[in-house]
Amino acid sequence: MPFAKIAAMRVALVVVLIVALAAGCGSNSSSIGESTSTTTTTVTVTTAQQATTTGSSVAQPMALRLYFLAPDGKLAAVSRDVERTRTAGAATLRELAQAPSGMTTEVPSGLQLTIDAGRANATGPKLDPAALAQVVYALTTFPTVDSVNGKTRADVEAFVPPILVEHPSPGEAVTSPLHVTGNANTFEATFNYDLKDANGKSLAKDFVTATSGSGTRGTFDFTIPFSVDSPQNGALRVFELSAENGSVVHERVIPLRLLP
Repeated sequence: MPFAKIAAMRVALVVVLIVALAAGCGSNSSSIGESTSTTTTTVTVTTAQQATTTGSSVAQPMALRLYFLAPDGKLAAVSRDVERTRTAGAATLRELAQAPSGMTTEVPSGLQLTIDAGRANATGPKLDPAALAQVVYALTTFPTVDSVNGKTRADVEAFVPPILVEHPSPGEAVTSPLHVTGNANTFEATFNYDLKDANGKSLAKDFVTATSGSGTRGTFDFTIPFSVDSPQNGALRVFELSAENGSVVHERVIPLRLLP
């Protein structure tokens, strides 16, 4: 074959290879560009975030037992639902800084919490005696906490009413039988209750004996059967009858929503 013809064929072959190579490079560039703008990582992260959000929206909230100050300066227990978290103690301190209507708080915001071998330590803004009582009672509801800043529940007794109802919470909707728990320090460990309906009519009343009294705080746990025809506001009264003259003393009133 003539040399000129062979040379021409080689040139044509080189041109074909260059065109093919250019086309291949363009195809790869397009694929990388699509992968960058819509990557699997992005889709995976988005999917994971959506799954987490969906899971959070259906997760059951966590109930915290909080303690605020009633108008008489004594502790009052409140149950509050918050978003579930692994740092329940820190969440408790945050919630204690926000008192519900009709109550006050001395707990400042910005507290930090550490717990070691049952001893909790709240640092940051200074806690006055009332604030410390709130924090001690709230954090010792957790089985992992025995004391706060070196103080136990017995050390803050001055801020605790003789009869402290810890459940039900004020304003809670309840059905029969009403479950009541708390602690008390009354004469011979005895006190009375009276559950009233919206008209002030007594639905049930009786006396209760705590596990201890007369200077030593004990616990109580009892139920109250009741019957109402329709949802209505009511109230649970707890009080002690004076050993001296039989008058009502140490009364606390917990407003409730009574359900049939």
